[in-house]
Amino acid sequence: MAAVQVESPITVRERYAGLLYGALAGESLALGAHWIYDHDEILSEIGRVTELRRAARQDYHPGKDSGAHTHYGDQTLILMDSIEACGGNFVMDDFARRWRSFWDDSKSYRDHATKDTLAHLEAGTGLTRAGSDSTELGGAARMAPVLLALRNEDKPTIIAAVRAQTALTHATPAVIDTAEFLAHTVFLLMRGVTIPSALQMAAAMPYKALTAEAFLQKAETVRGLSTPDAVAKLGQSCTLEKALPSVFAILLQHGANLETALIENVMAGGDSAARGLVLGMVLGAAHGRRAIPERWIGALQARPQVEAFLKTVGLGGMD
Repeated sequence: MAAVQVESPITVRERYAGLLYGALAGESLALGAHWIYDHDEILSEIGRVTELRRAARQDYHPGKDSGAHTHYGDQTLILMDSIEACGGNFVMDDFARRWRSFWDDSKSYRDHATKDTLAHLEAGTGLTRAGSDSTELGGAARMAPVLLALRNEDKPTIIAAVRAQTALTHATPAVIDTAEFLAHTVFLLMRGVTIPSALQMAAAMPYKALTAEAFLQKAETVRGLSTPDAVAKLGQSCTLEKALPSVFAILLQHGANLETALIENVMAGGDSAARGLVLGMVLGAAHGRRAIPERWIGALQARPQVEAFLKTVGLGGMD
């Protein structure tokens, strides 16, 4: 299909800053109600989640206060810090070592992918060959720092990097393909292509294991439903076959408004944090840094880290 582009004053620099801040804000917003699956329970116990807040599920996220992140966001920050330490470059061995060291004393939640990857490492598997067989969205979801840091590289270099960072913990071909799909989506958004057009065009590209077009078609079947009902029908859990269609449905329904989309994502329940990373990245690329509520950015505990990272990768002053 022909790309639909819109006249926009948003600069590419603003889109890239929005991409990173959107991902982190969307994920941190989800912390408050993460892994509560019942929409009515979220409403009755927490209310409509419009601000960054302490994790309600302290059994999963102990000590996580407002502005912090789930294990997905924590790993995104590890990736970001690795790139900064390497002078703005993605170095797989450095990221892998930092990722492994993080778990030595962290209380961050250890999901299936983390446990299996750590077990493989303990068994002597090399740092870059220890990825789990997880089919969850989380491995691809943390890729925003790579897209920003390598924005001036050629597309094959960027795609190789996002695939590599995913494979560290999620070696399943479909999850690795998802990272490539998301990169293609962002490339299109940077040109001013609209979200629906970008999703369709990226989904139409060839992937060995990802059925992106089928997932997009599934998302189309829930048009007209409320976001909680749509996500409940498509699936609230972590697996790619449920999480990615749910991301698509939210983008198709609320893609014109970043704030609404990210709030609706949280209210839909389940694994809203992995979805929030992807949604925030895509919406931030589409609408730029200024579309993200300042109250969310100001409340991020990691904001000083983000500011330092932006300076290292040549986007100082975009914080």
